[in-house]
Amino acid sequence: MGFMDRVRIVFGREPAKEVAKKRLQLILKYDRAGLPPNAIEAVKEAILNSLREFPFIDIEGVNIHIPDPDAESGKIEIEVPVKSK
Repeated sequence: MGFMDRVRIVFGREPAKEVAKKRLQLILKYDRAGLPPNAIEAVKEAILNSLREFPFIDIEGVNIHIPDPDAESGKIEIEVPVKSK
């Protein structure tokens, strides 16, 4: 492990090599599934647009999690906060 790797660990940033590797794995996963490159972003936007219809949903707090390519589950997890009165 080099000096810069240690600095990145201390400051919580992944090395560019690891980020690029994860991105490539994600692209390959969706390519193998037959999804176009922007399909996941389109799904995210469609979910957010449908949630905007409900005034009690805090759209700013919605968290959409797409699992890593290595994950067993292909589930998209969504946290939808409700506005307090």
